Amino acid sequence: MTIGAFLPVFNEENRIRSVIESLLWCDEIILVDKNSTDKTVEIALTYGDKIKVHYLQNTDAYSSSEWDVFLDNCSSKWVTFFTASDVIHPKLVEEILKIIQEYDDEYDIINIPFRRYVLGLESKRSPWYSELSPKIVKKNAMVLNSDGVHDAVSFKGKEYNMKNHDSYCMFHLTHESVDKMMSNHTRYWRGEANELNINLKQSSFIVFREFIKVTLRRKTFLMGMDGIMLSFAYLTYFMMSFVYKWEKKRSESSVKYQEIRRNISNEWNNSSSKI
Repeated sequence: MTIGAFLPVFNEENRIRSVIESLLWCDEIILVDKNSTDKTVEIALTYGDKIKVHYLQNTDAYSSSEWDVFLDNCSSKWVTFFTASDVIHPKLVEEILKIIQEYDDEYDIINIPFRRYVLGLESKRSPWYSELSPKIVKKNAMVLNSDGVHDAVSFKGKEYNMKNHDSYCMFHLTHESVDKMMSNHTRYWRGEANELNINLKQSSFIVFREFIKVTLRRKTFLMGMDGIMLSFAYLTYFMMSFVYKWEKKRSESSVKYQEIRRNISNEWNNSSSKI
């Protein structure tokens, strides 16, 4: 039984140590570096032969090609997926290894306790809240979607749900600042706008669906000003995703503005002798 870790990174010299130290229990760490310009790779390589670095050109929009690099170079039966935002508690790792050893032939997916922090906040009322997440899976249970952004990979197989725990879990510490959040979101919005089959009706429906989730199901506003901020940040993502898709499919602003400028230039040329 072997376990490989997938770790895509770009300019993460300030966080790379903590995430790698959370992955040293794995047999191999496939680090996909998207042409970092800082010391990310240099620091990663100090952790020894487990670190296998592969390079990929960074893009302005999200690209699912990093998953292909991982699968092509990972030799392990089981895999886990990390970003530089993630760390995992050692007690949880102990339980994961016991489950894999005991149920290796029975299960394909292990859903582990998962806590997602956004701008330093985590709550059951957060629209990003989740208890369990499929972070430990067999490699052959993975299904790639090259056109997807958040659904770039899915899993098929029998699932094992671990007992939820608030401390012995995987922590996703994302969006340390609003600028970082907006930078990441812009990449995702551009990636979603590049999907082959854009459905604006479906995208608009998602906005209303998530609005109901935030206001009626989670009642995020009960967190006070923190909840209002999380609600706005969450809903803005889906709203701007629609805007980017609308631009891709329907916008004619470039043609329209060129026409207006051309007409105004003609008006100036025709009236220059009269002024």
